[in-house]
Amino acid sequence: MKIRTFCLSLFLLLNVNTAAWADNHSEVTLISTELMSGLLEKTEVGVEGIYPDFFAQAADNAGVVLKYRIVPWSRAVLETEKSKEYLLFPLTRTTEREERFSWLAKLWEVPICFLSVTQPINSFEEARRLEGIMVWRGSSHQQKLVELGFGNLIAFDDPRLVKRVVKKRKNVAWYSPCNEALSLFGSFNAEHAIIIGKVVDNEEVWLAGGHNYLSTDERQRFLNAVSELAPEGTLRRRILIEGR
Repeated sequence: MKIRTFCLSLFLLLNVNTAAWADNHSEVTLISTELMSGLLEKTEVGVEGIYPDFFAQAADNAGVVLKYRIVPWSRAVLETEKSKEYLLFPLTRTTEREERFSWLAKLWEVPICFLSVTQPINSFEEARRLEGIMVWRGSSHQQKLVELGFGNLIAFDDPRLVKRVVKKRKNVAWYSPCNEALSLFGSFNAEHAIIIGKVVDNEEVWLAGGHNYLSTDERQRFLNAVSELAPEGTLRRRILIEGR
């Protein structure tokens, strides 16, 4: 009887440990920061937004469990570079970043515009004549304009600065993903109408790992599912329409 009881206990223990191992083993960790325009928000119940909804669909198709790590953007980038398992999003693919990351799944191409309150800015040439161009500090947008020789940049990391600059200095524009800028200006209840210039660039946005990223069956199934969904335009449509 004691032997049977011991065997039953051992069986139950092994099953519990195996289930716990399976749950942990099937987890895929995504890392990012909170994003505007309804893209990603950390709430009391977890994460919500267009990106989490999209990735949840991919996770269901792949049969994996998602775990999120939400930290400031610069920290997310640094942690991913040092990690073998984190999947960072949404990371713009640039020449400077090419060798620093493993580019795992293309999410979509982001249209980039100049937004202003006085006149449409439809080209880089027109933007050069402005008093200032606002860009997120440390962003791929800032890097792009620096590479193009812009010397009139106003870098910021507090979105409230945009409202103050636009109110005081009319001869400025914001270089940004078109939908993101629209959402931010809308949240300010801006006194002036926002004029959107023509799309002047498109940036590839990816799901990326660090340079020493380690692939597993679970991660690869998830990446395959993301790569199958992204070309359908599901993410692009939701960001451009729902994210406004």
